[in-house]
Amino acid sequence: MKAPETSAPKRRSSAATGKTRAKTPKASKLAKAKPLKIKARSREEWLKLAPYLNALVDEYKVPAYIQSDPLQIPYRFAGDPKACELVAFMTALFSYGRRDLIMETVTNLFRITDNDPVAFMEGFNPRRDAKLFRHFVYRFNKGPDLVHLWQRLQWAYREFGSLENLFLASTQGLAANENRLKIGIARFTDQLLGEAPPQTYGLKFLFAHPDKGGACKRFNMFLRWMVRQDMDASAGKVDLGLWKNSLSPTELLVPLDTHVMKMNNHLRLSNRTDNSWQTAEEITEIFRLLCPEDPVKYDYALFGFSLDKRPPDEILAAWR
Repeated sequence: MKAPETSAPKRRSSAATGKTRAKTPKASKLAKAKPLKIKARSREEWLKLAPYLNALVDEYKVPAYIQSDPLQIPYRFAGDPKACELVAFMTALFSYGRRDLIMETVTNLFRITDNDPVAFMEGFNPRRDAKLFRHFVYRFNKGPDLVHLWQRLQWAYREFGSLENLFLASTQGLAANENRLKIGIARFTDQLLGEAPPQTYGLKFLFAHPDKGGACKRFNMFLRWMVRQDMDASAGKVDLGLWKNSLSPTELLVPLDTHVMKMNNHLRLSNRTDNSWQTAEEITEIFRLLCPEDPVKYDYALFGFSLDKRPPDEILAAWR
């Protein structure tokens, strides 16, 4: 499906001009967790936190949230599930850095495809089309990273028909208690990258791998978009809920970004201070205690509260 044209943003993006130079990245290593000296809380104490977080979910998980979030980009293709899934995946991959620059860059990226990403992906020819991305630069990523990504997405949709089917194949034979999420992300990533992907920093950064211990924030955010079902019509729909067969909302992991970690430092949902898969698991376990059927809805509460720079005592004083 071809998305309607949108007005060009005021600031020219690096995707269109190539003028923004990528910063030289430093080798990234997960810092060792420094356990916080905190008193262990009982189940009853954690449950007392639920009303305050539920109120924040009601405040922030509203359709207006989409207007200032990269999620607005896949919503432009909401009438075509295949296009919406493809656009959501690519949007999530590039969702690092400032939100305005993310949306500007990704919008321009799909403008290159004439706002018809499925047709572009299905007919992608690297010899012919690589030149379209020769000026693409967004922080750690350059044109060759996109060329490889389009080629592999073309393979995935040709072989499986959808990214959900690729994820299903990646979790085949696994029970939920076998950590289907982590194994599924690892296998999905390995298959999508291919047997011999270019060893660029940009591609390695785009495809964080759970086996290396990272929180895989952007992939978990993509899964939240795809899997969560906003069934309460009065509250309005936010997450897309396109995937019906691969995962349940109960299995999702919180997308661990700087805002969630900042709130964790105050609420002490986890006693870890590193941005790791284990930290995300420990935070999600508390969320699962508060709402077993939909734990990652609390991502809205912590993200929105921190983004608005509200004082943590607003929660802590009442909770205590």
